[in-house]
Amino acid sequence: MKKPANRYEWMIALRFLLRGRGQTLLIVLGVAVGVAVQFFLSALISGLQVSLIDNTIGSAPHLLVLPADRLPAGAAGVLDDAARRDSGRVLIDELTEIQSWQTYVDDLRRDRRVLRAAPVANGQGFIERGGAVIAVTVKGLVAPDGLDIYRIRAKTVAGAPELASDTALLGQRIAERLTLAVGDKFVLRNDRGGRLVLRVGAVFDLGAAAGNDLLAVPMDQVRSFFAIGGVSAVEAQVRDVFAAEDIARGFGRQYARVKLESWQERNRQLLTGLRSQSTSSVTIQFFVIVSISLAIASVLGIAAVQKQRQLGILKAMGTTDRSASRIFVIQGLLLGGVGSLLGLGLGLLMGWGFVAGTGAAFGLEVSARTLLTPIVLALAAAVIASTIPARKAAALSPIEVIRNG
Repeated sequence: MKKPANRYEWMIALRFLLRGRGQTLLIVLGVAVGVAVQFFLSALISGLQVSLIDNTIGSAPHLLVLPADRLPAGAAGVLDDAARRDSGRVLIDELTEIQSWQTYVDDLRRDRRVLRAAPVANGQGFIERGGAVIAVTVKGLVAPDGLDIYRIRAKTVAGAPELASDTALLGQRIAERLTLAVGDKFVLRNDRGGRLVLRVGAVFDLGAAAGNDLLAVPMDQVRSFFAIGGVSAVEAQVRDVFAAEDIARGFGRQYARVKLESWQERNRQLLTGLRSQSTSSVTIQFFVIVSISLAIASVLGIAAVQKQRQLGILKAMGTTDRSASRIFVIQGLLLGGVGSLLGLGLGLLMGWGFVAGTGAAFGLEVSARTLLTPIVLALAAAVIASTIPARKAAALSPIEVIRNG
């Protein structure tokens, strides 16, 4: 039966730490503060990014299939090449509308990375009520995917969000400006003088001014009212929002008569801001880890010098060089482990205090990543830092120590 040879290493490492209570307490507190700062920053910035993304594109498509840019006259060779690239599936040239939209919808829905996809018909009209006239963006949607892309069903504040031929779903801002409530009637006009009487079926609040200026009606009704032969676009949401650009690039290589745009292309400034936040967070965390490493290395280095006599006696009694070095690695592991657990609790307390004290509109992202990453980094830094005094302990000569007293 194998003897647990390293049990005494843990006992000696723990005794060394307890004998220097003051130093041990200070370094544990230092590690705890470092881990707390890491967790707080990581959870705070991640929560802020989740909130920004949700507010910006949570109620909007992540991917758009749009009519391709109009080709110049006489570019027949280009059209022939486009037909070959589309493998003969799409036969109608798309310029201002997408005629064969069902093909693209089907292709997107077959991709497991895509959460939902739906065609949309867009129009610009005017709502008349009493003596008031306001311009409005009209969205022709299909249920359920079209409604769910904009979260209209989840964000409805009054009425039933159902698409019917005689009803319309209004953004809250339009309803407030025209004092419209569920059941009220109004007149929708287009730029050709067409007139359509609709009833308010529901009012929704998407949390953004652009979203609350929308008027949603059935897609076929918009196509008829605005004389749209096909659809204006195909919209999709993906499971991983940051994969939208890669998905758009992949589908873009398959088709030439349409162009695909991701939310990243339409929100370059937001994407730059998110990346800057992530970079600043990683930079701060890096220097926190360096500080933890230096602190542990210095404390254990001093301990290695102070405990030379004890180490010399242990080596004279048969302790191997490897065992002596492990004593300091174990000390680093204990300092990092205890400090990490205390720091995690302190970080959670800091996060709770920040959210409660500032009334922030977003919360901290408490996940396995934000919880475990600071702990793993702190433990790794502690073990790496402890290798310096561990090497000194391994190289220590017991004869020289005992001779010099």
